[in-house]
Amino acid sequence: MFHGFPDVQIAPRDTVISEEFHLHDKEGRMGTLLQPMAQRMRISFSALTCLGSYAQNATCHYALFGRLCGVQLNETIEVTNVLPPVINPRPPEDETPEQREKRLLAQQREERQMYERMGKMFFKEELDSYHVGYFAICSAYTNAPYSVRTVQQLAQLALDGNPSVLVVYDPFRTSLMGKLYLRAFVPTREYVEFYTRLTDKRNILRENRLMRECNVGKGGVLREVKVEVDVDEYQLLCLSGFNVAPLSSTCRTLHSEVMTDYMAALIESVRHNADELSRGLHSESYFSQKEESYGPLGQRIDTLLKLMQLREQTQHLESLCDGVLLNTSLLRDL
Repeated sequence: MFHGFPDVQIAPRDTVISEEFHLHDKEGRMGTLLQPMAQRMRISFSALTCLGSYAQNATCHYALFGRLCGVQLNETIEVTNVLPPVINPRPPEDETPEQREKRLLAQQREERQMYERMGKMFFKEELDSYHVGYFAICSAYTNAPYSVRTVQQLAQLALDGNPSVLVVYDPFRTSLMGKLYLRAFVPTREYVEFYTRLTDKRNILRENRLMRECNVGKGGVLREVKVEVDVDEYQLLCLSGFNVAPLSSTCRTLHSEVMTDYMAALIESVRHNADELSRGLHSESYFSQKEESYGPLGQRIDTLLKLMQLREQTQHLESLCDGVLLNTSLLRDL
């Protein structure tokens, strides 16, 4: 039932900071700080509770996005603050592509102005405002963490020299199964190199050729890192005073009406994503017939992200089916 869930642990207290510098000049002064590849993401308890409060505005088919603030120490990206998402009205169903593009540009301009004002306010109050990534609050139905725009924002953040991490929180899976679903991803070096060369004005290569040269198909677009929650002794003392109701049994959860509706919606989302993947591969096949050096199919960024989402969804669906079969066989034997 919990196969594929992230293993979120409490962060250890004995973190050793190791600063390594490189690029010495002739006078022996230090140049830039060596920033290694991130291997884990550590989020403070206060930032995690902020994510939980923002999740009240999310729905099964409507995701929320926002910014993460913190710092990178060694191979750990520490998230200490969360900037709230911009709540935008739902777009009309009969929206044209021109209207959608105009609406998105206006929303991006509004978000940029809001984050600039909040950054100045945080700086005056001596609060963390260093941008280290983004968060997405969504359900298993949506493709919010696996969109091209999301990974482009992460790559641009890494290109600017900042730490870059994407935190994905699923409040529906957490509340339904009683286990925290919190994952963290960082862009791979292959994808950052691909995005750097793609946005270069001197680039003359097509996207499919550039992906083969950067080896994005093998390295992937996103890489998952370990998640830890930083809880101090005072917070643990406060949490010890809460009376938490016991969770319902696994058998009762799996055979409930809520779980039935959840699995039906998940199956529908898998079917929809599989159809989109099929149409995308058909489009690639059409262009590959016109271009001899097109290369293998399934190597576009949106295709790789769709495959990543389908793998995660089918793994989650398989674990739920295994749990239903296991509990059914146990009840039958009893």
